[in-house]
Amino acid sequence: MQVRARVAQARTMTDKLDSDTLSPDSAQGHLSFSGTRQPLLTGDSHQYLLARGDQLAFAAEVVRFGFAPDDFALDIERLPGKRSARSTAPTFLVRVANIHNRRSVKYLGGPGRAWVARFLEDLIVGKYGEP
Repeated sequence: MQVRARVAQARTMTDKLDSDTLSPDSAQGHLSFSGTRQPLLTGDSHQYLLARGDQLAFAAEVVRFGFAPDDFALDIERLPGKRSARSTAPTFLVRVANIHNRRSVKYLGGPGRAWVARFLEDLIVGKYGEP
């Protein structure tokens, strides 16, 4: 019974995140790319390349460390090659750049790749400068 309650709670929270359009003036902060403050997306920036979870995690982490999502540009490049359904090879490359100081780092993305976690490590050590 507890598992069902937790699943229902998680679904409710996910539905709320998907249905809310948070603005920069919101008391909760801006956690999605749907508002007016979003990173600049360039390259093969099709939405299917950046999972919704990655988008939310990226926005939440930059806000948590005092930046705004629109302080960054994300350049997405699809990597060539055919992959099997079980392949863990990277499928895209994300170049994240701070638009104010032009510092940038590239991350591999795709199945089993946690580019947002690598970005967070770099953000913490100051590779993108100060907010």
